[in-house]
Amino acid sequence: MIGITGATGGVGSGVIRHLLAAGRDDLVALARRPEAVPHAAARCADYDDPASLAEALRGLDTLVMVSSDGTAETMARHHRNVIAACPPDTHIVYTSILDTAPDSRFYYSPGHQETEALLADRPHCLARTSVFADFLHDTWLADAHGELALPLGDGATSLVAREDVSRALAAAATARLEGVVELTGPADLTGEDIAAAATEALGRPLRYKAVEDADYRARLAADGEPAWLIEAYASMFRSVREARFASAPGDIERLTGTPPMTFTEYLRR
Repeated sequence: MIGITGATGGVGSGVIRHLLAAGRDDLVALARRPEAVPHAAARCADYDDPASLAEALRGLDTLVMVSSDGTAETMARHHRNVIAACPPDTHIVYTSILDTAPDSRFYYSPGHQETEALLADRPHCLARTSVFADFLHDTWLADAHGELALPLGDGATSLVAREDVSRALAAAATARLEGVVELTGPADLTGEDIAAAATEALGRPLRYKAVEDADYRARLAADGEPAWLIEAYASMFRSVREARFASAPGDIERLTGTPPMTFTEYLRR
């Protein structure tokens, strides 16, 4: 039996869809609101309620553990609670990130490092993802008019669609894969590449403008963003500048038999 956390989110729901399409009917969707999960058996799993987690994770052979979000402290606490409640012989496929190096200054990196360490003595697969194409589009591209002003410098990132990550996670769970896999897009893209892809796919001119880290942080603060989110965004772009999210082509095609979509293809869809 395969359990999937975050079953109402973009990645978790995609994993469920791909497993169902492959003929798996032994799925358990884990969500705080199980009534919101269509097409699969569901259990209530509240990351801040260890008792609900223990009941929800009972009897699972494999768990696709989609990482939590929010502040870094919240994410790390949620992950500790899930792992503590999970039976010790359950195989865990965990969505980590590419930038887990000890010297990383990315806001979420310490939480992922801690989670990976907690999984070290049990059956597991670390599915390290790049920056989601969906996230970049929804957060920065969707409202960009003529100019994409971000502190990317000359760095490049292997933007990957959530749909491709979901396909790969479903394959890893089915195979009970162990070890480390990198889930990335097919190419490392600079700011200029991202703007060019958006211009081609969306049919409206867009140019990239490099901005300094301090100016970007000041812009977010002026927009009223909380300090933790400013650090999360700005430190992610610092990691991009340092090529910590550049690892194309990754393992998606090896796992699924189908290459990941390009950023242009994602935008067209």
